[in-house]
Amino acid sequence: MTRIDKYTLDRLRGRDVRLTVDCPQCRGTRMELGDLVNAAPLQGVTCLKCKALVVLDGLSLTVIRENAGASEG
Repeated sequence: MTRIDKYTLDRLRGRDVRLTVDCPQCRGTRMELGDLVNAAPLQGVTCLKCKALVVLDGLSLTVIRENAGASEG
């Protein structure tokens, strides 16, 4: 049995979720988007190399567990 759980930003509140990505514009800088739940809507991270502002406007995490029934039962 496969179990699929979906976690939206609301469900992630207080879990200290952080997302680390390469700049999608220049790919020259590694940046971390932290405090994803409590950040202001247009607060983001500015790339140090190309000065692009990177804003996360939506997120959900999906967790897929194969054979969930066998391990839980």
